Amino acid sequence: MNVIVIGAGIFGIAAALELRRRNHVVTLVEQGKIPNPLASSTDVSKVIRRTMYPNETHIELVTRAAEQWQKWHDQISKSIYFQTGKLIVVRDLDSNHEALAGWETLNRLNKGVTELTTEETRKKFPQFAVSDKDHIFYDPWAGYLRSGQALTDLVQLAREDGVVVRENLLVQGVEDTVDSATVVCESEVFSCDRVVVSAGPWVASLLPIMKQQVRITRQQMAFFTPQNPALFDRAHFPVWSILSPGNSWYGFPYLHEGYVKIAEDSKLDTTIPDVEREPTVEFLKWTQEFVAERIPSLSSGKLVGGRSCLYTNMVNMTDEEFVIDWVPGCDRLLIAGCGCGHGFKFGGALGPLIADALEDKENRLGDLFRIGNRFKPESS
Repeated sequence: MNVIVIGAGIFGIAAALELRRRNHVVTLVEQGKIPNPLASSTDVSKVIRRTMYPNETHIELVTRAAEQWQKWHDQISKSIYFQTGKLIVVRDLDSNHEALAGWETLNRLNKGVTELTTEETRKKFPQFAVSDKDHIFYDPWAGYLRSGQALTDLVQLAREDGVVVRENLLVQGVEDTVDSATVVCESEVFSCDRVVVSAGPWVASLLPIMKQQVRITRQQMAFFTPQNPALFDRAHFPVWSILSPGNSWYGFPYLHEGYVKIAEDSKLDTTIPDVEREPTVEFLKWTQEFVAERIPSLSSGKLVGGRSCLYTNMVNMTDEEFVIDWVPGCDRLLIAGCGCGHGFKFGGALGPLIADALEDKENRLGDLFRIGNRFKPESS
């Protein structure tokens, strides 16, 4: 088949690589440069974890993804996947919270996640301030992905594999016709057999049916340079999350870019795709207060900046599953996206899910991401 993939974030690039591996003719279209600095997948780092997933399907998928990320890491720059372990600190959460339920699932599956005492945590990770009120877990399997570098590497691999990559080409519309699919761009019109729409937060601008189905949130992050970088390098400082009612903080070791990244994941700030990507003064102040309380050895460092990225969430905020399925009423347009902030880590496993859906092949791991009755009814 002749397939056009719209959007070169992780969903789009993973789809293009797998479809080309299956000998389809593939064109990958991106409205900006790759990696696009405005895209959800573009960032300095993303956590890869198996914690906080009560559903075993997620654990199987992320395990498969990690195996593929390691292959890609070794194949190209050797600079995209780092296994550091992950520390999870939980306080005052409801007993059915996903962090606790996910830990129970991993424990039942004997995946090597351990519960640490306060004293064990202070000894192993003295950078953190913890107390006896905290519930603390550690998973040595986890780590992080250099997401911007990963996209740079993967689009290079896609080109080498024969994917036609078109950057700086804005798609203005898509249509499912009787004999083919049509993709309308600023200066060109393409005809093809199938289209994968992986346009991230811009999906609703191409598919009107998605306007009531997605909610875009702006997620902010801050960057600190520590006084002692060695204390925060990935040999001594893991990826981590610190969770309490109303707050969901997470962060990374000292990164290649020369700072420690800290972010908050509560999905409170609804926005539009073209929002300013600079962090707010209020968020940076909030982050400094958090660091002083929970990572005091970092608070003596310097706040050097930050940025925002966008999450494409389902309107039903209890549903954080992706969408990999045909556009309702269409036979040639496939949606692949709605990553809800946790999609990037699955990038190594997304390609087969998307390609199987496009080829109408059964894939039990893709069942979670079908539309079914998940969409909010359209208003009359």
